[in-house]
Amino acid sequence: MNDKQMATQQVAQAHPLEQASPVLWGTPAVDIYETDHELVLLADMPGVNEQGLQLEVSRGVLTLEAERTESENGNKHGYYRQFKLSDRIDADAGQAQLKDGVLTLRLPKSATAKPKKIAVKTLH
Repeated sequence: MNDKQMATQQVAQAHPLEQASPVLWGTPAVDIYETDHELVLLADMPGVNEQGLQLEVSRGVLTLEAERTESENGNKHGYYRQFKLSDRIDADAGQAQLKDGVLTLRLPKSATAKPKKIAVKTLH
């Protein structure tokens, strides 16, 4: 081995290239139900904390993205899922809570989407 090869090897050993490990994405299990006033989404995301969770609504699409805090075998794991929202949902007024690995997202319906009662008059 010549001097140049030895110097290159020493530099490579002193400054190993940091390789970014890819994130292995999974799809979280989700339950969705609707009430008269809101849409409620429950997503199972064990190992996720608030700092690793991103919720975004853009062009009527809700995106859930989260990286888990622990990793297995040096691999990063995360969750990713998207949902198309109805125009009747007011995403700006949404509220999210993360507790014990379960994300609860409450998205209220807009005022025009809430059910209304129609009075019936009896004619004689």
